[in-house]
Amino acid sequence: MDSNTTKIVLFTLGEAPDHRGRLISDIWGMSDDVLESTHDYIQWLFPIPEGGSYNDFAPLLTAEAANWFHRNPELQARQKKSLDRMVGFFGLKATGSGFDAASNLNERDHLWLKQFDHNHRRISRIIRSVHLCHQPELARSFRDATVRIGQRQGDVSGATVNFWKSATS
Repeated sequence: MDSNTTKIVLFTLGEAPDHRGRLISDIWGMSDDVLESTHDYIQWLFPIPEGGSYNDFAPLLTAEAANWFHRNPELQARQKKSLDRMVGFFGLKATGSGFDAASNLNERDHLWLKQFDHNHRRISRIIRSVHLCHQPELARSFRDATVRIGQRQGDVSGATVNFWKSATS
């Protein structure tokens, strides 16, 4: 395994920490306030091939790492658990057929419903990572929910919606 793949696989399996010594379970246990104000965990939960400006220490998703997700149901399940945590953070909930707004969804607490919020980048990363890690139906379901809810209950711009839609192509 190359270095990026090793870091991604071991972190996702809960066997190695991120660059700050946090295990994936530590991140799952963070409060919504901590998730909102911390900017260097999302790259570990949802790796993509491109680097980001907030976390030079995060591993990049390689074809080899994506293949590990394809072949390993435990990696997929743990990425789904990360998605479930973020779904709750965004004021959404899982349903039998996808995702929907939770009863507590509101613009004051869920800033992604506003235009130009930094959480739009997080949502884009999540959609892209889940798709690239061989869970395309899950990625599309989350994308469709954020588009639908963001437009119906928020003020998410058309440009952001188009970016989310392109994240699965």
